Amino acid sequence: MRKLNWLMAVVAVALLGACQQGQAGGERLAPEPLIEPIDPVTNPRAAVKERERQMRDHPDLQKMRADILAMIGKAEADDVQQCRVIGFGHKPCGGPAEYIAYSTKGVNETVLQQKIASYNKAAEAENIRLGRMSDCAIVPEPAVSLVDGQCTLSGANKPQGI
Repeated sequence: MRKLNWLMAVVAVALLGACQQGQAGGERLAPEPLIEPIDPVTNPRAAVKERERQMRDHPDLQKMRADILAMIGKAEADDVQQCRVIGFGHKPCGGPAEYIAYSTKGVNETVLQQKIASYNKAAEAENIRLGRMSDCAIVPEPAVSLVDGQCTLSGANKPQGI
């Protein structure tokens, strides 16, 4: 019984360590503090300037996401060959946070992929900065299908609410 408890503890520590490492298995940097310790009561000007600097230095992920989703629109397509799936966002343990379907019809695919890559990189930086954690589950890429002229995710791996 003692050996089983010891073995379970070793496995738990190994899994936790693996989850906290980056994608490349390298060491992660300590997250940057969210707010510089400037007391707004004693130095309101410095506190406001520091907050403005932080807002300027970190991209607005919500705006980036909204721009990408607006570019994708309804993902209308004439044929399923125009439909694509791409990882969107970043899970703290690595990999995409979710998948989205888009259509190559009427969209500059290169520009869209560049915007998504920038968003994914910014999301990863934000996860590291905030010290976020996730379940470390590996979610396979879902299939894409054409339903009523729109590219949609299909299969068991379809994320909820997209």
